[in-house]
Amino acid sequence: MSVWIRNLQMALETKPVVLLHGNVRDHYIDTNSVLSDGRKVFRQLTPLLRESTKKLSIRYDDFVTYSPFKNESVESQSPIHSDEPKSGLDDELAAVSRKRAQAAQPDADSSPPSGQIPEPQRILAHWANSRLKDQTRNSFIVVSYLDKLISYRQSYQASEQEILYWIEKCIENITPNNRLVLIALSDSLLPTELYTHSPKCRLLPISRPDKEDRNAYLRFHLTSTQCAEQLSLLSDLTDGLYLIDLVEIAEAFTDLASGKATGTRELRALVNRYRLGVQDDHFASLDIIRLNSAFDWFVNEEGIKGQDHAIRKVCSVLNRARAGLAGMASGTASKPKGVLFFAGPPGVGKTLIAKKLAKFLFGTEEAFIRIDMSELKDEHSMSKLIGAPPGYVGFEQGGLLTSTVRERPFSVVLFDEIEKAHPRILDLFLQLLDEGRLTDSRGQTVWFTETIIVFTSNIGNRAVDRGKLDAILQDSTLTDTQRVTQAQDHFRSAVQQFFEREISRPELLRRIGNDIVPFNHIQNGSIQKEIIQSHLNRCVEEFADRFREQGYRLEVDVDTVANYLVDKYGDNVMARFGGGGVTNSIEEELINILAEEVLAAEYQKLRDITFKVSHRDNALRIQI
Repeated sequence: MSVWIRNLQMALETKPVVLLHGNVRDHYIDTNSVLSDGRKVFRQLTPLLRESTKKLSIRYDDFVTYSPFKNESVESQSPIHSDEPKSGLDDELAAVSRKRAQAAQPDADSSPPSGQIPEPQRILAHWANSRLKDQTRNSFIVVSYLDKLISYRQSYQASEQEILYWIEKCIENITPNNRLVLIALSDSLLPTELYTHSPKCRLLPISRPDKEDRNAYLRFHLTSTQCAEQLSLLSDLTDGLYLIDLVEIAEAFTDLASGKATGTRELRALVNRYRLGVQDDHFASLDIIRLNSAFDWFVNEEGIKGQDHAIRKVCSVLNRARAGLAGMASGTASKPKGVLFFAGPPGVGKTLIAKKLAKFLFGTEEAFIRIDMSELKDEHSMSKLIGAPPGYVGFEQGGLLTSTVRERPFSVVLFDEIEKAHPRILDLFLQLLDEGRLTDSRGQTVWFTETIIVFTSNIGNRAVDRGKLDAILQDSTLTDTQRVTQAQDHFRSAVQQFFEREISRPELLRRIGNDIVPFNHIQNGSIQKEIIQSHLNRCVEEFADRFREQGYRLEVDVDTVANYLVDKYGDNVMARFGGGGVTNSIEEELINILAEEVLAAEYQKLRDITFKVSHRDNALRIQI
């Protein structure tokens, strides 16, 4: 039996009013209840409540159901007749309506005739003044879709005030032998007046099915021996899904498992069809030959230089994901495909590698999602990620993170400069890294199971850490290899101290584990030259593409120009600012004079020409 069902039984024994909210539209399974046809599955909440009344110490004469869209329905051995005397209820209700109307509009001096009083007010008034006050007949009343009848607002219209008034009167007047169950989608939709300072009420959430529920529900639908062998695994993979989802999953799994062995990979693809709405597994379909050449692809084709250690770490994460072993060590199948924490100075390729990783996996950098954590310095800015709470501006738009991942479940998600976010916001990552999912402000679950999560940070390069780092970089007694190793250890240590001591989030550090990837400073002259050459080659290609219609071409003596820029900028700008320093030096020395020549050629209406860049008189020159 689910924990929430046990809590429901306890609440119904002790409290006359129970307000249910949460997972109110699902199927439910109660292994301690058996319906007349032998089933233990309830396809709606109302039959489960009806069955629950049989386990209570009080025997109920009437089981009453009501919703704003249906008339009152009474199941009783001696139902109340339609000609039951109203005891002046219409007159009482009309008097209340008149008082409220006069309060809202002082000029109003009359109330509507009793025949025009809306049905909800009439029924609620009858309950408050008769049925729920009756100590001779036990009534169990269930009100569905309460949030459609009356929902939380900061101010109410006159008709809504009447409904709220009569519900409050029902709660005030109910006697211990009667029960009133109010059902809403969310507690945020319930008027706070119903349960605030109300000792007769119990506010009870209905949670999503846990593993025990999913296991029992799947066992009910699966019958073959082979299916039973995979039951526990399937229960794990369906974490976070509704029981209604499991009906079709069970049927599809029975067809899938007939006549062949079924493992984690097949089950994951099956569950993803219902989680994500897709059947393709981008990771399982990744070509092994291409995967083996991933390192060369990052270095040679995409021009990422000087970060071999980081690229090898990325490749190891790709190998785990492709082999289907992601999350195996922790025993959690719903984790993201990989987690990487890039730490290092600015401009050394942290963001670039994440972009190229998206391109390698999914064929386009459009599958790269970047969240700038420097915009989340306040605790309330969490709404930017998962959406604003109900009733607040922007609620209907959803969160940037959850909405984007819902649309692109196969993606690389980059959280840039994570140390600049408010520490409370980092708590979101506990569930994301552990369970592979987040719940947005609208209660919808977003799955991160097919994503690779990348954090970037300048921890270790900040002012508080810079003294230790400079001592390592400027130590002339160290070899290049020793300097690189000690700098990497410095960044790892700085990240650990940040989470453990500065923000007291060691649990988040534990989830990141050994995936802290330190990036190297670009001090080596040969590496600086390779980076500049890569940038220059890209500039040549982009120039030809941008001016294809005019027939403009750019010709650069890449080796000579790279040597000139390294000699002029390498020891200061590039060593400290990395790729950003390379970009700045190229713009200063080449792009500025190239722009003048392009504008001059355009003014002269020249076409089909080549801009040849050379080094002369200790400067770059352009000849057409």
